[in-house]
Amino acid sequence: MGQFKRFLKPTDGSFFLFGPRGTGKSTWLQNEISAALFIDLLESDRYLELSIQPSRLRELCAHLKSGDWVVIDEIQKIPGLLDEVHWLYQKKKLNFAITGSSARKLKRTHANLLAGRLLDLKFYPLTFPELGSAFNIEKCLEFGSLPGIAKDYQKAVPILASYLSTYLRQELLEESVIRNLDPFRRFIDVVGQFNGQLLNKETIARESSVKRATIDHYFGILEDTLMGTYVQAWNPGLKSKEAAHPKFYLFDPGIVRACAGLLNQELESEYLGFMFETFVLGQLRAYLNQTFKYFDIYHYSITQSYDIDFVVQVKKPVMSKRGEVVLLEIKYGKKFRPEWIKGILDFRSLSKDKVRGSHVICTGKDRLEVEGVQIWPAAEFLKALFDGEIVG
Repeated sequence: MGQFKRFLKPTDGSFFLFGPRGTGKSTWLQNEISAALFIDLLESDRYLELSIQPSRLRELCAHLKSGDWVVIDEIQKIPGLLDEVHWLYQKKKLNFAITGSSARKLKRTHANLLAGRLLDLKFYPLTFPELGSAFNIEKCLEFGSLPGIAKDYQKAVPILASYLSTYLRQELLEESVIRNLDPFRRFIDVVGQFNGQLLNKETIARESSVKRATIDHYFGILEDTLMGTYVQAWNPGLKSKEAAHPKFYLFDPGIVRACAGLLNQELESEYLGFMFETFVLGQLRAYLNQTFKYFDIYHYSITQSYDIDFVVQVKKPVMSKRGEVVLLEIKYGKKFRPEWIKGILDFRSLSKDKVRGSHVICTGKDRLEVEGVQIWPAAEFLKALFDGEIVG
């Protein structure tokens, strides 16, 4: 990753490290872990050897001593190796760092063997502190922040096109997740266009010419392969027209653009607004996960009125004590407009939960406070986020 120093720190003991392809998991492990044995399951010879005989892992580890580190990269290729890892972890007291870019196969019995024994870590595209002086909000929104792209944005278009074709081929076809790419390719194109909007699966089925019954399965694939995540609706019963539908966000703006087939088109400001939401959500999820703050993230939408992009529940209500939330509104615009805070002010006046903080993040340069709402330029907000000042 050259100039990029990653925010995540390795743990003292064994861990899983899950993240989408291309986020830099393997390079991070090589830089951070002094492994006595490094097994890359993308290497065809090693893959064939261990897929035929998983117990071969015990032989490879026979000379290691207690406390030595073993790295297994892309474990989803051979989930059965986790049986051997379980034995070696218990009997030889080895430390394991195990990466994966898909949780699909691991949802079966093998992963349960290590539940509670290995810490579950997540890896993301480059975050604000990792980008450092290379941070450019417009580039991040147009092409994302995968390490290979952030090194040289002039190569972003071919890299993103290659990323998508590799994902479709290696994660889906070769792993027999789906048999026919054509309907899934149509589906993912529509998902890219509707990224970050209220999810209507009937519309997506119609636009992609895919059966409605198949749509849930396809979204499950995107979740399991870490390509995207739901943001559920917040329904506190403050208004009669609270939207119940979730939103679905792909994990990186550049991937959104590739999926939508817009790599060679100039992006409209409305679409860039959804890209901005995608980027901030990714930064927020990275900060929360890598600092072990397991707060839920929602959206709050009033039909034909207003939408608050993210409601972070930092404290759940317990007994007679109120819950606490932080409100985040993302605006692709340089100059503050009063309508930006309309929804936040209305929510605050009615909320049963304490609003610990309310923030608008924009692409302008002015840092403001309007009626108790903090207006942030993107870079200043992200610095405050990773300094622990936004969600604590």
